[in-house]
Amino acid sequence: MHSKPLKSTTLLIFLALFLVLGGEGQVRPVSADIYRYQDENGVTHFTNVPTGSKFQLFYRDRIKSQPAIPFRDYGKAFYSKTPKNDKQHFVANHIDEVSQFYGIDPKLIQAIIHVESNYNPQAISPKGAQGLMQLMPRTAKDLQVFDPFSPRDNIIGGARYLRYLLDLYQQDTILALAAYNAGPEKVSLYRGVPPYQETRTYVQKVMQIYDRLKNGFLSGR
Repeated sequence: MHSKPLKSTTLLIFLALFLVLGGEGQVRPVSADIYRYQDENGVTHFTNVPTGSKFQLFYRDRIKSQPAIPFRDYGKAFYSKTPKNDKQHFVANHIDEVSQFYGIDPKLIQAIIHVESNYNPQAISPKGAQGLMQLMPRTAKDLQVFDPFSPRDNIIGGARYLRYLLDLYQQDTILALAAYNAGPEKVSLYRGVPPYQETRTYVQKVMQIYDRLKNGFLSGR
């Protein structure tokens, strides 16, 4: 993911909407309606406790209580002993548990990982994005991903962000992928996929891989 880090206020929105990390490494959902207000200086304020009519409903939480994802972290050492041709098998269980929690097609997560890092949990982009789903350091920190090179932690963070984007764009996969690459502010600015060759190529590649996985022309295992 090569987008600029989101502002802390924006990140707090989807952190509050989806989950916070609880004790013993478990992930727990949170419920909250989020309200927004833009002041005379153009600064946007968010709250789940509106103090007046100036605040307008921004997001209504409809997420139901879900069981916590069980903690299981194999760490870097396990990956170093894993054959290169078995990288996809190594992350398959992590993808399955996280995709069920967030209600995302596991093949879409697989396609993003394929394009972002080719299943290399130690990948670092020229812009500094890290891990399987290429989280920028600031974004990873705000997502509470404390070890971006942990396959499980990175997939949780990337899927959490993807879930937010899918909901933000009414389940439009194309726009969500464009925002994952270029940032939601750019998608909002252009009211669609930004006119950047990198972003358009990225969306096309992920959708091609996603289609091949869905139709059995490419193995995600």
